[in-house]
Amino acid sequence: MRLSIKAKSGAVADSLREHAERKVRKLERLFRDLGTADMIQDSERGQHIIELTMEGDGLMLRSQERCPDLFAAVDSVVDKMEKQIKRFKTRVRHDRRRPRAEREAAGALAAIEEVEADTEEKALFRPAIARRKQYVMKPMAAEEAAQHMELLGHSFFMFLNEETDEMNVLYRRWDGTYGIIEPAP
Repeated sequence: MRLSIKAKSGAVADSLREHAERKVRKLERLFRDLGTADMIQDSERGQHIIELTMEGDGLMLRSQERCPDLFAAVDSVVDKMEKQIKRFKTRVRHDRRRPRAEREAAGALAAIEEVEADTEEKALFRPAIARRKQYVMKPMAAEEAAQHMELLGHSFFMFLNEETDEMNVLYRRWDGTYGIIEPAP
């Protein structure tokens, strides 16, 4: 397993590195083939934020924890990840106990039910569009779009990006930063 521990605000203390390595190594036993584990440490408003991402056995899991105590945050994020892994492994184990033909039939039945539910839902779902708005879109930079969004008091803003000449959506994230949605090439 390749374990990487990084801090957004500088170097990682040796004591934190040792504690995190000891905790994350315990999770190795839950995987047959654990490829990578990445831990990122950040702090915000007196809270330590630990983000753990693990990749192995063909899946990628992520957990995040906030806590005033750095070592408690590491412990919590590892515990949270352990629960996620066990929950996933239990689902896989229960699915393997069923005979293959039954699993395939259940999968086909679920797919049919999903298509039927989607069809019914589409037939029943009629959105009530209360208002339509049109405005001239002048090309602008993302920073200018953020200023417009703030002036309007909205949580998102659609704009024509002057750099790419494509429509983008700027939105406010839960942590107060901004995100941009761009069309895929």
